[in-house]
Amino acid sequence: MVATTYRLKRNISLNGRIFMNALRENSTLVFFSVFLICGMLFGAVFARNADITTLKKLDFLFYSNFQSRAGQPIFDVFSASFASSFLFIFVCFLCGLSMWGMFLIPAVLFFRGFGLGLTSGYLYAVYGGKGVLFNLSVILPGAFVCCIAILLAAKEGSRFSRVIASCSAGSGKRTISQPKMKPYLLHFGAILMLAFLAAVFDVLFSGCFAGMFSFK
Repeated sequence: MVATTYRLKRNISLNGRIFMNALRENSTLVFFSVFLICGMLFGAVFARNADITTLKKLDFLFYSNFQSRAGQPIFDVFSASFASSFLFIFVCFLCGLSMWGMFLIPAVLFFRGFGLGLTSGYLYAVYGGKGVLFNLSVILPGAFVCCIAILLAAKEGSRFSRVIASCSAGSGKRTISQPKMKPYLLHFGAILMLAFLAAVFDVLFSGCFAGMFSFK
């Protein structure tokens, strides 16, 4: 019994160290995730005073017009989803090209989270359980992959921005490594492939489940 308790405590301690090491190794992603989650919370609170007209106006940014998912052609669902992801990834890309971009990227994550929280909060506030089911089965699978892509874009943009800032601060020192554009472009190309996958998820889950719900 004592030996079993000892092994259990040892395993818990080991798992705790592994978890803390994982957090430290991915501290940038954790940091940006906090802004994304805070944006979702603010969006959910704001949803109390929102209406469907507001969601339609923000559709280009967040693909938030859930009413149109069931009736839209597959290409329209894909293009709307990918365009929304591409916009935020592109902003992170541009921020990475400036030494000040690292200070703007958290706002991009907050704004993206706000859009997701706004849609989710509105569905729950207006449609209750049906809205929650729609959100879980249609919106969140693609949105989850999209958020991962944007988080990776934020991390890469922030890293490149810091390199540029370091080069500017030590412009006379040969020890400062110069930013390399080709790897930066390749990384963002891979991130766009993840955004492409998110759009495919939106098409699949919208096609399979959106027709089961009516919000008229």
